[in-house]
Amino acid sequence: MSSGTIAVIGASGFVGSHVTATLLARGYDVHATLRDADGPNAAWLRSGVAPAGGGYAQLSLFSSDVFDKDSLNRAMSGCSGVIVCAGSPVIEPETIDLMIAVGENCCDAAIEEGIGRIVITSSTGSTNPPEGEPELKNEIDHWSDPDLQLKQGKFAAVGKTRLDRIALGRMEESGGALRVCLINPSMIVGPAYQPEPVVSHQRFADIINGERFADQIPNSSMSLVDARDLAALHVSALEREDCSGRYFGVKQSWHWRQILEALQRVWPAYTVPPVDPEEIAVRPTQFDLRRQNALGVTLRGLDGMLEGHVQELVRRHMI
Repeated sequence: MSSGTIAVIGASGFVGSHVTATLLARGYDVHATLRDADGPNAAWLRSGVAPAGGGYAQLSLFSSDVFDKDSLNRAMSGCSGVIVCAGSPVIEPETIDLMIAVGENCCDAAIEEGIGRIVITSSTGSTNPPEGEPELKNEIDHWSDPDLQLKQGKFAAVGKTRLDRIALGRMEESGGALRVCLINPSMIVGPAYQPEPVVSHQRFADIINGERFADQIPNSSMSLVDARDLAALHVSALEREDCSGRYFGVKQSWHWRQILEALQRVWPAYTVPPVDPEEIAVRPTQFDLRRQNALGVTLRGLDGMLEGHVQELVRRHMI
């Protein structure tokens, strides 16, 4: 069991709630932030997430906004580390300002509170070089071009790319006072604590219910990670003093053919659409996972992830 108090910024989100539960289960007390500590999200955090502490670790809720640095300072006061999972599922131009605020205000508040370690959820959207997909993508050399992304309307990716640059810049400027780790996932699947379904729940429910990909499998790939494994990566990055910089948060990238075939294995009532025999399947993204593997977390495979995901859809009566 671990000890100390960790601030989780954005604890009422999909990733943030799993990070909070993981920390509590490891014995950390948690200062969890959400927009309104007296609002409806507070109820399920207390009833669904707090019990992960087993009565030994304490969950405290704080009203906070990443645009209000003073509110972040209050939540971080007395903490020895910070994990930031703040974001927005809505892809709009405003997302860019949100992610810039995450990078600037969360890092600055941590430094002001004398906290030496911060882990931030980012995205593989910051690792797509404009010259095209590399043979083997890594977190050190491969960066997206935010100006090009902006022209393409990829506002979330713009925000994540700028977030990564800002956070790493704050680490360099701190002269060793702040250790920054960025975790870069793609599609996140698995069970959820919050009452409302997340984007990946709705997407896979639509696939199973025949409302998405009903006639044709897209000739593209997708990278997946289970939310529970992603939370474990965040906590490991926080705990390992030799870790800093960007880390992928993916198990692997699969062609949608492979994903849908696995979906049929875990949910036999689903039928995979026919494949055009003349179509040449694109090559899935290839990741260099050596840095991620150094975090020491074993991630679920494709079938294991989708099994948990489908179980959640059944629990929510979405399929």
